[in-house]
Amino acid sequence: MIDQQPHVGFYVHYHGMGHKHRTEAILRRLPVPASVVTSRIHDLDWSGPTLADVIGIDCDNDHVPVRGMQHAQDVSALHYAPLWTDSITKRVAQYTRWLDETRPDVMVIDVSAEISMLTRLASIPQIVMRQHGRRDDPAHLAAYEAAHSLLAPFPQSMEDDITPDFVREKTVYLDGFCREQTNETLDPTQETIQIRERPMIVVMFGRGGTGDVHQHLRDAATMVPHADWVVLGKDDDSNAERTPSNLFFAGWQDNPGKWIANASVVVTSAGHNSVMELGHARCRFIAIVEDRPFEEQIRKAKILSRERLAIGLTGWPASTRWPALIEEAMLLDPSPWRDVFEHDGASQAAEHIAQVARWSHEARMSGELVTL
Repeated sequence: MIDQQPHVGFYVHYHGMGHKHRTEAILRRLPVPASVVTSRIHDLDWSGPTLADVIGIDCDNDHVPVRGMQHAQDVSALHYAPLWTDSITKRVAQYTRWLDETRPDVMVIDVSAEISMLTRLASIPQIVMRQHGRRDDPAHLAAYEAAHSLLAPFPQSMEDDITPDFVREKTVYLDGFCREQTNETLDPTQETIQIRERPMIVVMFGRGGTGDVHQHLRDAATMVPHADWVVLGKDDDSNAERTPSNLFFAGWQDNPGKWIANASVVVTSAGHNSVMELGHARCRFIAIVEDRPFEEQIRKAKILSRERLAIGLTGWPASTRWPALIEEAMLLDPSPWRDVFEHDGASQAAEHIAQVARWSHEARMSGELVTL
């Protein structure tokens, strides 16, 4: 039975927490009932004043046969479609059964080309969340074509030069938004390094970070000895005796804000959430690309450099470059971030989603039918 008010569904990709945080930021502003469909992270705490439920479906990466994986990319309109994978068969059934039982007025897909196409085949309107990167492949373009509209979690000034015209025309650009920020300063009772007049360079890694960068960090700290280097998100390794005295590994921090508030420069990946959180905090920072599909971080780093929002690097630099890079970063003007965050992008997203949901609900309730 169709509800008498619009209902929004969110499909949230399970890889990394950034998609969850982005969805929750929108849910906090959404004025209509909503559900979340996801896998692996469905049993985490989810929040939102109009959130009705969180539905878990099977994960498409579980128990994939070796021979089936050999066919995963046979179909150009799909990124991932292995054969003989029972978890995918069940996942498709679970998702379409929920669509049939709930009849959401619009699905917000963040992100999956396969779920996007499945949603359109199930005759449900959708809004697709965009990401930076080289996404002109058939699967992305098909998902964009299948969507009512696209949401870019960045303003038009941060659009990529390579984005096709029809994608730009279909995109609703949003001002920046991220998790709630704190201006909390470093608690002196918890200090494990002594910070006085020396600059502090904070190196911030998220849970999605990859690769062993300990030697890169030792080289950097050695080349910039007049600054204290603090690493968040990693512990020192077995070669701790080689770590210079101005390099401190603080491990995982639930509240990195208290560190970055005191940083002269932050070094981080070019991931979307890290970039937006640092931009919101008006940090001067260096974004180092990590390997991601579709050149996602490579393209974002280029845009950051183009707009002079940060220094974007396609990889860890030679150790001899660090003094000049830190000096260049300290001369960055953080004020352009004010334009990126001029309005609340999450509220803009919620407003657009609710508008599309009302349009879809009205069309569904019109009762006009045709037989072909």
